[in-house]
Amino acid sequence: MLCHARLEIESKDAERVVKALKPDDPEWCRCYADDGKIVIIVEVEKVGTLLSALDDYLMNIKMCEKILETL
Repeated sequence: MLCHARLEIESKDAERVVKALKPDDPEWCRCYADDGKIVIIVEVEKVGTLLSALDDYLMNIKMCEKILETL
């Protein structure tokens, strides 16, 4: 079964957050900035893997934005 997700998150610093996250993109999951949004695309075969990937991205985005607020 193919599990596919696209998540868009508005961000004041979308480009900077994506730049920080990009080195961790595996071949089945990617993120990019688009018009003030962080866009995450995940394509995997298991629901659990999909949930884990999205959870990882969301936690990393949360931390990146928290750090950027202090700058």
